[in-house]
Amino acid sequence: MKVRKLLVLFLAIGLMIANCLPLAVYAEETTTVTTSDGGDINSAGLIESYSLSLSGSIRSIYITASTFGTETLAKIGFTNISVQHSYNGTSGWSTEYSLDDDIVTNTDAHYKNSEYHSVMGGYYYRVKLDHYAKEKGWFFPDSQSITNYSNAVWIPAG
Repeated sequence: MKVRKLLVLFLAIGLMIANCLPLAVYAEETTTVTTSDGGDINSAGLIESYSLSLSGSIRSIYITASTFGTETLAKIGFTNISVQHSYNGTSGWSTEYSLDDDIVTNTDAHYKNSEYHSVMGGYYYRVKLDHYAKEKGWFFPDSQSITNYSNAVWIPAG
C-alpha cells in the first residue's frame, strides 16, 4: 500500500513539474497579401507576387499578367477570368465575356504576355481574375487565390 501511495505522489509531482516547463508550439506560417483593391487576404503564403495590366487598341485588348509562387507548385495560374466594361471607367462594370482558366502544373510561375482578345469597343475595359496556386502534397494540400483587377482602358469602337 505504501508503494502505491508513493507512486501516486511521484506522478502528481511529475505532472506539476511538467505543467511548469515551457512548451514549444509550432504553427503554420501565414502571410498577409494586399490585393489590388486594398483588401487583405490571410493565406498559406504560396503566392510570392503577382501582377495584372491591360492595354488596347480599336476593338482589341491585350492582357499581361503574372503569378509567382514561393516554390515549385502542383498548380499555378489564373482562374475566374472575366473581361468587363463600363461607360465611365469607375463604376457599373459588366462582364462582356469570361475566359477559360489558365493553369499550368509543376512550376513556380505563370505568365500571360500581351494576350490578345477582341471586344465590342466604345467602353472602358478592365480584366478581373484570380491568381491561383496549389501546393504539392498527398493529404490536404494548401491553395491560395487572390482576386485582382487590371487598370481601366478606353477602347474605341472603330
